[in-house]
Amino acid sequence: MERKSLHDNADFACPIVGTCLTVNELRKICRKCGNAEIATATDYEAHIFLVGQAKEAGSPTAKYLQKFLDRKYRHELRAFFKIDDPGELRRLWRQRADTGNIPGPFWALMSHPTAPEALLREVYGEVHMLSHRVGAANRADLSRVAALEDRVTALATALDDGRNAMRRVVDVWKGRCRQAMEELAAERTRRQAAERERVSLRQAIASSAVAAVTRERDALHAQLGETTRRLADTETEAGRQALVLERLYTELEQARRDLADRDSEVTALEATLFSALGSAAAALQAHAEHHRPELADPAGHYPHDAPEGNTGANGCDGTCGRNCPCRQGAAGLAGKRVLYVGGRCSLVAHYKVLAAKFGCELLHHDGGREQSAHRLWELLGAVDAVVCPVDCVSHEACSLVKQACRGCLKPLILTRSSGLSSLARSLTELGARPQ
Repeated sequence: MERKSLHDNADFACPIVGTCLTVNELRKICRKCGNAEIATATDYEAHIFLVGQAKEAGSPTAKYLQKFLDRKYRHELRAFFKIDDPGELRRLWRQRADTGNIPGPFWALMSHPTAPEALLREVYGEVHMLSHRVGAANRADLSRVAALEDRVTALATALDDGRNAMRRVVDVWKGRCRQAMEELAAERTRRQAAERERVSLRQAIASSAVAAVTRERDALHAQLGETTRRLADTETEAGRQALVLERLYTELEQARRDLADRDSEVTALEATLFSALGSAAAALQAHAEHHRPELADPAGHYPHDAPEGNTGANGCDGTCGRNCPCRQGAAGLAGKRVLYVGGRCSLVAHYKVLAAKFGCELLHHDGGREQSAHRLWELLGAVDAVVCPVDCVSHEACSLVKQACRGCLKPLILTRSSGLSSLARSLTELGARPQ
């Protein structure tokens, strides 16, 4: 069903134009429709012209007015066109009217396609009576305006009286200001005289204080001399301490050079020791071949126990004594296994050669760098003693070794250095311990 147009609401054209358009919009639409006389016409004449044009079916003015109202109140049109029930339409109208929103809902109801005639008459009557009430309120406002104009006249008269009184007060104030300025000038004169007297007194006090200032200057001069002497003594002491520091620095440089020389000597000695160990390993291998078990006599005597000049089949002439590597292998470490935890990986081969010279087998664990702690426990169960250098092992590995040796009752030697000489001393100590 199509919505109602202005022509369909011809009976309500007057309230629609008067309620839904402002005076400025009314004149703007009249000028838009080509009415040249609208500039000199009254608001009522413009209203009558636009109402007459709205009642003509298909007139350009009615079409333009229809589009203008639809565009101005498009939100209200969408809200009302969603409702078809008369009761809901009346409730929505009442809700808008109670808030003072009359023009948009009025045009939406008049354009509604299903709004009943009774509702339209009811709304028209309410808008019509509202215009009468507005006119009555305007008349009351005109009466109040007249009364306010009378009051404004009375207030203007009172304002003139107040201005005259203010002028008199200003005249009195100006007189008092002139009197105050005269008193101020007299006070300024008195102050200038007092300032001249103060300056003269100050000069007198300054002349009497010259002696005190002279004495203070002499005391400060003496204090300056004492400070100068102390400064000279301090500079002398600083020079002496600088000489001491220079001498100590020279001694430090000499000690560093000596330490470098010692390091060079140690390197050379280690190289010599490595060479000696290689020779010892070769000798040990020769003795192992020399003293094979099957050549021993039934009594368990080895050929080196034979009389001098009795040479066995293995080539030993029997002259090897107690310092022979085979004698050392028969000492306290003979046939034992020693675990070396930590140390330098580059010396592991030399560690094992040195241990073989003492007649024992050396097992090595790197202290947790690449080998696990589980491997350390496995090695601890297969050895007879443990050597651990504290300078080349982690704190965790060192603590683990101490705990394990304490629990397994294994002898443990902690050395300060990971060098070969330190290992030799440790092996000598282990060989000397009672088994």
